[in-house]
Amino acid sequence: MIGPVQLGRPEVFGIGYLQERLDHEFPLVPHMGVAVASADERGVVLCAPFAPNANDKGTAFGGSLFSLAVLAGWAFTARFLAARSLDGDALIQESTIRYLAPARGALRAVLEAPATEATDRFCRMLERAGRGRLRLQVGVFDGNTLAARFEGWYVAQIR
Repeated sequence: MIGPVQLGRPEVFGIGYLQERLDHEFPLVPHMGVAVASADERGVVLCAPFAPNANDKGTAFGGSLFSLAVLAGWAFTARFLAARSLDGDALIQESTIRYLAPARGALRAVLEAPATEATDRFCRMLERAGRGRLRLQVGVFDGNTLAARFEGWYVAQIR
């Protein structure tokens, strides 16, 4: 049975693991300066400096906010699979984003893990069909200001 990671287990699939995967699997990541700030069963936080993500208006480029949010969802899903020793691919299937305020500083994408019922359902789909869907929400912040709210459906397929 696929289940939660044992509490108290050393964090094998944390910051270093995700940073390496992001850097090697997404050519855009080094250009944006994306850094994993935290990664565990409770969620994922990615950060990016303002300068490489700025537009000509002196605010963060909307594409950078979107990319950071998509990457946070991918990171959570990929980590979720790896922590359960599941060899699979995580992909974004569909998404929406609402831009709420201009960002004029360093960016922070915060993804809090979905409710246990959602991850349990995701695990059951993976067990039964070898694939599953998971809805994730990400807030992209400039300091304490919520600049964008993202919602995405991620799919995973076991190889």
